[in-house]
Amino acid sequence: MYEAMQQRHRPPVPPVHTECTAVLTALSTQLARTLECGSTADCAAAIEELTALTAGYDYLKAMLAHQLEKEVFRTNENNGTHANDLTRGAASTVALARKRDPRGHRSYLANARILAEDTPFLAQRFALGELTEPQAMAILTPLQDVNAARRTAFDTHFRATPDLFDGMGPKQISETVTQYTLQFESHTKSYRIKEAGTDRYLRFTKDRDCIRVNGKLPLAAGTALQQHLRQESRRLRQHGDPRTRTQLQADLFTAYPLAGHPDKLPLALNIKLVMTDKTLFLGDRTPAYLEGYGYIPAQHARELIAGAEIRNEDYFHHYPDAHDDLALRIETFPDIQRLYTAPGDSELIAMDSTARAFPPGLKEFIKIRDKHCRTPYCDGLVEEVDHVIQHHLGGPTNVLNADGRCALCNKAKESPNWVEVPVGEFSHSIRINPGTGAYYRSVAPPVTGYRHRQFPDLLTQSKWVRGKPWTREELEDPLEDPDP
Repeated sequence: MYEAMQQRHRPPVPPVHTECTAVLTALSTQLARTLECGSTADCAAAIEELTALTAGYDYLKAMLAHQLEKEVFRTNENNGTHANDLTRGAASTVALARKRDPRGHRSYLANARILAEDTPFLAQRFALGELTEPQAMAILTPLQDVNAARRTAFDTHFRATPDLFDGMGPKQISETVTQYTLQFESHTKSYRIKEAGTDRYLRFTKDRDCIRVNGKLPLAAGTALQQHLRQESRRLRQHGDPRTRTQLQADLFTAYPLAGHPDKLPLALNIKLVMTDKTLFLGDRTPAYLEGYGYIPAQHARELIAGAEIRNEDYFHHYPDAHDDLALRIETFPDIQRLYTAPGDSELIAMDSTARAFPPGLKEFIKIRDKHCRTPYCDGLVEEVDHVIQHHLGGPTNVLNADGRCALCNKAKESPNWVEVPVGEFSHSIRINPGTGAYYRSVAPPVTGYRHRQFPDLLTQSKWVRGKPWTREELEDPLEDPDP
């Protein structure tokens, strides 16, 4: 039986790599046994091993694509062809070899170039299978916006903090790296956002059985409308409306202009913008977080709050190609004395409750804190605020025992043998065992900046970080925390 299973599930052996036959044969034998009688833990472990193996081959494909691009460059240069685009044809050739759509492969080649030339530690992690191809590309694509020195600096930081992307999906990884790049291209990105806003449009296209709507809205207005439709559709579903969320959003989008509700117009759309006091008042380049969209440059966030274009942007209106390093030299900011200290008695963060449901203020805080679903590698939106240790098991309703989840993951954690516990008093960290014997850690992202910073004095002295501390007896958890 094992022989038949081996033959059925034997990995293909390319003719030019026949020396790998022995290794692949051993692998197929092991997989055949697992496929026939493997436990849940065996299957999960095998999937992890195969994922790492696949990632290693994806790294090699990226390196081969980079080598191919260099050969195309040399060929065109030697032949005197395509002088204005010496890599012409490389992206299409790689796309054919990968059996992919050629669109987007110029970006793929740019990422392969950065991987090979500017980010040696990232290349090592990718080669070892610790990052999948989507995760590696999510790191590399934002790095295209900064120069080689900035990329190498980020790679050096990654080397110092190798757990930087642990548990993150591609979208969260991209947001993290974007925070880094926005520090150096704030003005350029702000200019591009405003230029995109001037190209706003709505187009209605007649289809066979319907009208298709396609459009482009300014960042703030579009985000506010998106958030409004999401919240209203969720509220109506919770009150028993049988329509799907997407149907509700379509109906809400058209209801006001078609049916007319003068008592409810205009809509009060609002946005939530999270930024530091330094960014707001002192021209700091730490990006701001726009809920529903992601990270935006500090300059654009200040302009949203001011309601007008900030004067030092005029230079970039006339010279949009000016490098952001020039902005570092020509900008000046007023000397403002900051009067802000640690938040003190902030109800939002220190809130506890004996109720089963989370209070609205605490829910809002958790959504802003977590940004995405807290299940490792899930990029879903926070749809539900959840008890880490379930309420019926004695888990309290407070900030230390709360996390944001998408609806799918919130249901999945109710599976038998799935166990989650908070780790540490202040880190907003969770340890998860899905019942396979493997443990995963989820850490809430920093509110601002792309990495966590520790402030011991704040942690020990400020009331706003104090909540009910977890004890080992309360958790009834026999395992030691691997990362105290």
